Amino acid sequence: MENERVSRMRLEDGQWVLEYEGKRVEIMTDILSIEADKIIAEKFRVPLAEAWKLKHQALEAWWPSNLDEVRNLFPMIIGESDNVKLAVLALFSLRLERPEERIMGLIIEGSNSSGKSYFSRQILKPLRDVADDHVLEFTRMTGPFIERYFADRDVDGKIIFIQETSNLPYQIHLSLSEGRLRLGFVERVDGEFRPVEVEAEGQPFLWATSVEWRGSPDLIHRCLVINLDESDEQTERIIDFQNRMASDPEYAEKLEAFNISCIKIFKKLWEETPSKCRVIIPYLDAIKQEMRIERNIKLRRDWNKLISLLRASAILFYKHRPKIKINGHEYIVSTEKDLEEILPLFTTSFRTTLTNLTEKEEKVLDVLFLDLEGESRSLTVAEIAKETGFPQKSLWNYIIPSLEAKGFIVTKRDQRPMLIEAVKKPEIAVSEELLYKAKVKVEEFLSSYSSHGTLGLYEISTERDLIHEKKSKGTPKSSLGVSPAVFSENKLGEDSDYEVPNSQGENKDEKLFI
Repeated sequence: MENERVSRMRLEDGQWVLEYEGKRVEIMTDILSIEADKIIAEKFRVPLAEAWKLKHQALEAWWPSNLDEVRNLFPMIIGESDNVKLAVLALFSLRLERPEERIMGLIIEGSNSSGKSYFSRQILKPLRDVADDHVLEFTRMTGPFIERYFADRDVDGKIIFIQETSNLPYQIHLSLSEGRLRLGFVERVDGEFRPVEVEAEGQPFLWATSVEWRGSPDLIHRCLVINLDESDEQTERIIDFQNRMASDPEYAEKLEAFNISCIKIFKKLWEETPSKCRVIIPYLDAIKQEMRIERNIKLRRDWNKLISLLRASAILFYKHRPKIKINGHEYIVSTEKDLEEILPLFTTSFRTTLTNLTEKEEKVLDVLFLDLEGESRSLTVAEIAKETGFPQKSLWNYIIPSLEAKGFIVTKRDQRPMLIEAVKKPEIAVSEELLYKAKVKVEEFLSSYSSHGTLGLYEISTERDLIHEKKSKGTPKSSLGVSPAVFSENKLGEDSDYEVPNSQGENKDEKLFI
């Protein structure tokens, strides 16, 4: 009964849901506004001031517990749920302490009009307000510009957003791979040529959109690649959304208000999440044993990407993860919950990275293996073009050469017309026992540290602040001891965008600002 008197908040698709004393109210507007307070007051039949308190009590306790809730913070993106999740995880890998453990970038591929720029701007919008130079957006970059713009700057963790590119200067490649850019060149100064040395420290994060990447394969191997949904069903969803926004002004107004609060909340999540984190993953051996994937040399880098995503998930949900201390350093422990969040991405947005195949390349292979049990058909480029809908020029110049270079097809050039035949399928499969084995590994790991006293500093609980340190009063908090919730820094009546009403409907002088 006591739990029923505590207000609880959760984020669903397009709305907040507040529960209190067995009742619930759905809120599709700016959750931080007085309009939300009025909706709560009317539903729960409480004074406006009480509604305000219930809302903020619930918001202070809220922190996303899964990627579905995080995805719901981007209501203006229609579909693309797994791509949103993968993009957010890639960004949160920037919270890792060691640059070499992070995802180095994200390359978004799609045809013209597929929504690459729109998708990118929606996700990056909350981070633009973190700092003036946190997101650096360009439509084109040259090597000399990079050399001068980055000179004597710390670019660590900065997001470089480049639109509609098919290639990038090698200076970006060096900065991403080495974590520093140091160049020497000759520059004309006052009529004389003088040697100049340029050095930029830190590892930036590349966010690029491309119709078809034709640049360095080594660069794309260091980044995640996602393909936007170009299906007819996705087109229908987008048209339906556009129609409703244009024909229903009340819905459009509510959704835009809801989106504004989501932007603020995601920004706050980003700022409240600790930086320079260290993460331990106890179950990687279980993944290796229970996951079937081609063991080629590229897997060396892709395995690191998988590790980075698991670490990023642990950081994003760090309030729900145990922490331990080793040699004075604090570590977040990734649990099987992180693996459970990422496993569905293996067959969708992360599949492109693991299989080393774009969506278009997979479609060509699907056509070659169509309706046959492991045997490939031999087709001409014209036949492949007809069945896939891809232009023959794109197949000849990009898709077929790429598949051949990766060893998935052979081209029978001694025949006329030339025939294309697949020689292998991309292999990726996961055992049903993986999650159970990962859970056992986590329990054994935590138990071993607990028995040695290392975990004894912490009590794992299901409370809002999920890990309580067992320390005497006056002991400083740990470096990961960030405020337990996104909104906990503000008390009733402090720095508000509007005046908080009291129980009699009058206004107080105190304000709340988020």
